[in-house]
Order: sequence, then structure tokens, then C-alpha cells
Amino acid sequence: MIKAVDICKNYDDTNVLNNLCLHVKSGQFCIITGPSGTGKSTLLNVLSGLDSFQSGQLKLMDTDTSNLTSSETAEFRRKNIGFIFQSYNLISSKTALENVALPLKYNKVKYFYRRSMAITALNKMGLEEKLHSYPYQLSGGQQQRVAVARALVTRPKILFCDEPTGNLDSESATLVMDGIISLRNSGSAIVMITHDKSLVSMADCAYILKAGKLWADK
Repeated sequence: MIKAVDICKNYDDTNVLNNLCLHVKSGQFCIITGPSGTGKSTLLNVLSGLDSFQSGQLKLMDTDTSNLTSSETAEFRRKNIGFIFQSYNLISSKTALENVALPLKYNKVKYFYRRSMAITALNKMGLEEKLHSYPYQLSGGQQQRVAVARALVTRPKILFCDEPTGNLDSESATLVMDGIISLRNSGSAIVMITHDKSLVSMADCAYILKAGKLWADK
């Protein structure tokens, strides 16, 4: 599902990813940890096609992403990839319900169905009373759960998560992880960046990013 071979990524004279390799199969949950500043978010951006890399090969669902144009890459992400950003990336002018329904609208799901699917996704995140609230009316933790609901609602084949539980209390973190594990159980491949070592026990594989390479942690 995800196959990265000898990926190299540089910023000026800094080597962030150094011949990095990663293979995540369908239905696998992979966690990546490591100290701040080692390039974990950069790795996630490269794997998801949000950022370029200098050399190596990246295949997602047997598609060599380096052969895609920018518009083809955007369409591929829209159809197959979910992303939980550390910074939420909610649209301030839209309600929680509208934010979650938006990717379904892009995928041309009819209004009635996308509204129903968005409500269900928000309910699973414990936000049934916040459907019509705007981001500024929500706490940071609530905004994060809206972002998680938005990422999960399309049932993506590949999900990338950047610290999805970092701003959450234990109850909210449990709701988020339940949703992520449910997606994994349906056959999706999941790669998560986290500082929370307690989540490693839930993963099928775990790595530490160090010196631009991944080292097995499980």
C-alpha cells in the first residue's frame, strides 16, 4: 500500500531524510516517533505527496507518485488519502458539519448522503452538540476532533496522522484512536507521527526516525 525506497530529502545543506525506506501494507497501523526536529512531519508530507523529494521511489497503492502531474497528484490524494494535520486546517467560515462534509462534496457525494455521513462522523467524535458551531466557537481539542472526523469520513485507503491526540484529553484521545483503529480494521494503511509512546502498543509496527532513517522500535 505504501512503499518508500531510498527516499532522500534535503533542505539547503541539511539532509533530513537519508535513503529512508518504509513499507506499510493494507490493514497495517504504523507509528513513527523520534525527537523534535528530526523530520517526522517532513516525512509525512513526502509520503502523502504534499512535499517533493530529491531521490528515491515512492509508490502508493502501486502508483509511482513521481510520475504524476501536480493535478494528478491532487486528484489521487483526494480519492485515496486522508490527512490529520497537527494545525487542524479547518475553514473558519464553515461550521463543523460543513468542514467534515467538504471532502465528500469534492468527491461528488450527494447532499443528503454527505450530510448524513458527516453527522455520523462527528457523533463518533462526541461532537453531536457542536454540528453547527464554527471553529472559533470550539476549543482546540474540539477542533482537532472535527479535523479527525473530516479525515475519516471518506474512509481513505491511506491515512496520515500528525500528532492526532496531542491536544486531547484522555477521553477524546480514546474516541480518536477508536476511529483510527476502525479504519485500520477495514483495510486502510495508517502512518502516524506521535510523541505518545503509550500508543506504540496499538500499532502493528513502530519506528524511530533518527539521522534521516527509520529504526525498528517494535
